[in-house]
Amino acid sequence: MNIPLHSVTELLDSTLRIAEIRDASVAMNGLQVENNGCVSKVALAVDGSQKSIDDAIAAGADLLILHHGIYWCGLRPMTGWFKKKIESCLQHNLAVYSAHLPLDLHPELGNNAGIAKALELTDCSPEVDYHGTMIGIAGNFAGTVGELRDKFAAITGAQITGTVHNENAPAGRIAICSGGGGEEIYQMQAKGYGTYLTGEENHWVSNAAADMGINILFAGHYATETFGVKALGQLLQEKFGLPTVFIDNPTGM
Repeated sequence: MNIPLHSVTELLDSTLRIAEIRDASVAMNGLQVENNGCVSKVALAVDGSQKSIDDAIAAGADLLILHHGIYWCGLRPMTGWFKKKIESCLQHNLAVYSAHLPLDLHPELGNNAGIAKALELTDCSPEVDYHGTMIGIAGNFAGTVGELRDKFAAITGAQITGTVHNENAPAGRIAICSGGGGEEIYQMQAKGYGTYLTGEENHWVSNAAADMGINILFAGHYATETFGVKALGQLLQEKFGLPTVFIDNPTGM
């Protein structure tokens, strides 16, 4: 099976609103590396590391979809380890596509939407303002804070850290922002949320949550951002019948 690369990227661009959503320049959302113009197998990974590229090639993929693209390191000379990364893609006909904030915030396919669905939250709505863009989700959890912590661990496969003030209290309406969303803790306090779920653990954010009486649960940057790329894989299976493989390279952070 060979699907035109442009058909795949056009679907992703329109679904994720790539051209509309402002992001960091290093994200370079969209097609980052072109192949020979055909896609027969898709690999999906969180990060554009050399290992993710090598694993995608070993799996026989000719398209690698990333959350953090290969230019996350910023503008740099095409030498050494960075040259190797680009060469690997070109020599093995591996196209690379990346979606950062457009994938975080998508209401159905996004990382936060995936977490909310897995937690079985109800009455969900966009939340967590990031420079004028709502990237997170708020919703109601039926159980206690302790039960929420346990379910967050189960769906991410992570050891949950953070601050819990009363694990027997009802969780109620909570907010979620994957990845490095911990710095939005003050926004959570201003909006009246008692519990906030995010990814990357942060020392001063933990102290702030303790001071403000907010429950904050960290599952790790990586573990909270596998949901989106997996959902894109499912989308491409349904739309084009393309086989997909998830490349799991956790950082432990």
